[in-house]
Amino acid sequence: MKKANNNPGYFGLTNDIIFGWVMKSEENCLVIIRAILPELNITSIIHKEVQHEITPVTSTRGVRFDAVVQDDQKRYYDIEMQVENTGDLGRRARYYQSQIDNETLMKGQTFHELKESFVIFLCAFDPFSHGLRRYQFHQYEDTIRDLRLDTYSHVLFVNSKGTEGEVSNDLAGIIDVMNQKPNQTNPLANKLMKEIDYYNQNSEKRRELMDYETRLLDERSIGEKIGEEKGIKKERQEGVRNIIIEFKANQAAPSFIFQFVKNAYKGKLTDEEIQQMIDDVEENE
Repeated sequence: MKKANNNPGYFGLTNDIIFGWVMKSEENCLVIIRAILPELNITSIIHKEVQHEITPVTSTRGVRFDAVVQDDQKRYYDIEMQVENTGDLGRRARYYQSQIDNETLMKGQTFHELKESFVIFLCAFDPFSHGLRRYQFHQYEDTIRDLRLDTYSHVLFVNSKGTEGEVSNDLAGIIDVMNQKPNQTNPLANKLMKEIDYYNQNSEKRRELMDYETRLLDERSIGEKIGEEKGIKKERQEGVRNIIIEFKANQAAPSFIFQFVKNAYKGKLTDEEIQQMIDDVEENE
C-alpha cells in the first residue's frame, strides 16, 4: 500500500471545497451515508443540497449546511466536515438539528409529521478522546439507561483518528481517505482518492482551491489583527485605570487627571473615553 500523501500543497477530503465537490455527486452521498449508517439499508436519495444556507426569519443567526440529503424513506441527513475542535460540537449539533426541523416541518403540519433526521460530523480529530471511530448519541433517562426519549433525531461523529469500535469496511475506507492514506483494496476509498486527485491536478479546479485558501488566509490575518488590536486596547485601558487610581489616591483634581491622561495618550483616546474611565473609577470607590 502506498504511503499517506503528506504533501502540504495537496487538498484532501477535509478541505471545505473538495468536500463540497465530492458531495455534489448523489452517488457519493449515498455510499458515504450507507458507510456511516449501514443498518438503515438506504437504497436511494431523492433530494440533495450542498452548502445550503438557512437564515431563519425569526433569527439573525444563519447556518450553512455542508450537505443536506433526504433518502427514499424521507429521512434527513446533515453531513458536516469538521477540521478543528471548536469545543462546541454538542451545541452546534443542537442548532443544526433545530434548523433542519424548522425548515422541514411545514406550517399546519403536526409533530407526528416531523421527519427523522441525522446530524453527522466527519471530524479530523477525536472529539471525545475515547478512540472510537464512530460515536452515536441519543437522549436517555438519567437513571434508567434503557429508557430512551424517541425524538427521531440522531447525532453521529466519525473520528478519523479513532482505532476502536466496529465500523463498516467502507467507513474504514472513508477514514483512510480523510487521513490521505490510500486504500487500494477498498473500492469506495480508491474511487474517492482518484476523484480528489483529479481536483488537485485539474488546472481550473486547482485555481479555485488556491483562491479559496488565499481568502482563508486573508480572513485569518484580519481576525488576528483585530484580536491584537483588542488586546492592545485592553492593556491601554488597564494602564489608564491604574493612573487614575494612583492620582485619585493622592487627591489629584479630576481636571488634572483628565489632562494628564489626554497628554499621555494623545490621539489614542477620545475625551469621552477618558471621562468615562474617570467616572467608572469614581463609581467603584
